Amino acid sequence: MPKEFHYHYKIDNSTFLRGVPMASLHRSAQGVPTAPHTLAILGCGALGTAILLGVLASIRAHGDSLDENETVSPANAVATQKSPPSSSPTPNNFIACVRTAVSAARITKALGTPPCNVTIHHGHDSAPSLLDADIIILGCQPIDLHSCLGNDTIKAALHGKLVISLLAGVTISDIESVLGWQDGKSYVPTTVIRAMPNTASVVRQSMTVIEAPGGTSARTLRMVDWLFSSIGIVQHIPASKFDTCTALCASTPAFFALFLEGLIDGAVALGLTRSEAQIMAAQAMKGSAELVLAGDHPTKVKEEITTPGGSTIRGVLKLEQGNLRAVVAGALIECKTAAEGLGARNREK
Repeated sequence: MPKEFHYHYKIDNSTFLRGVPMASLHRSAQGVPTAPHTLAILGCGALGTAILLGVLASIRAHGDSLDENETVSPANAVATQKSPPSSSPTPNNFIACVRTAVSAARITKALGTPPCNVTIHHGHDSAPSLLDADIIILGCQPIDLHSCLGNDTIKAALHGKLVISLLAGVTISDIESVLGWQDGKSYVPTTVIRAMPNTASVVRQSMTVIEAPGGTSARTLRMVDWLFSSIGIVQHIPASKFDTCTALCASTPAFFALFLEGLIDGAVALGLTRSEAQIMAAQAMKGSAELVLAGDHPTKVKEEITTPGGSTIRGVLKLEQGNLRAVVAGALIECKTAAEGLGARNREK
């Protein structure tokens, strides 16, 4: 049996109770401190690590103060980075679960300095770490759903807890089916919620979509909204749109990166250094996105730049000759179809 190792990091040098800053303890209505909550990421890969780093950065940016009157709307809200509402089970401690020492070292390197209040667990048995958690994010590969959740010790560790799935194409019903019944006892968690952020979580600029089943408590929704609004913008959607939004929100950063690479290569061919071109192209893309987020239609942004007889319209026509819109739309449709396939493969097992 492989050895399991834990690495511990603390947020700062303030007074700690079992590794948790005293200022971050929740208080009951009578002002008595209550136990802190722990968030575990099972399968803490690139996306899980980005979420972890983004949430920790948000906590550091806002300090440990809690606003008892703050609420987060659960419905179709453009959410900003918020301090956690004290009425919700917001996490104070974090556990990153991975299988290999190489993955543990990757997360350790990503955390860097200042140190953080995180435990990194590596090994094939994550159940002991999950027992210590109140909220579990599933970050494994969709194809690994059964191997991650299929044994009885994991099912028991998840019993009665909030499970947030990041698995593309895997439905809430798929997860509940895997957690299912064992020896006549149900191990289905109290709540399974789907969320799909993207890797911009690490810089707190994610676009996250959330699917919460009917009957999810307002307290749970506040916590989930706080968690993902701390790393970007949140929008709630129905299950029927989730695979499309997975492609649009989680896959398109790769599309944008590819487009940027093309711009950078062209600029280098015209004499700019790669570092100069990268900053300029990325800022131009960011600025264009900000115009759209501020309310401008993409067509308006384009038309305001393409003056008669100008250079921009010639470049736009060159892109149109390559069927850019059709290629991009087709790529998005392909991503959505592939996400659906990931879920279907799990259901065939």
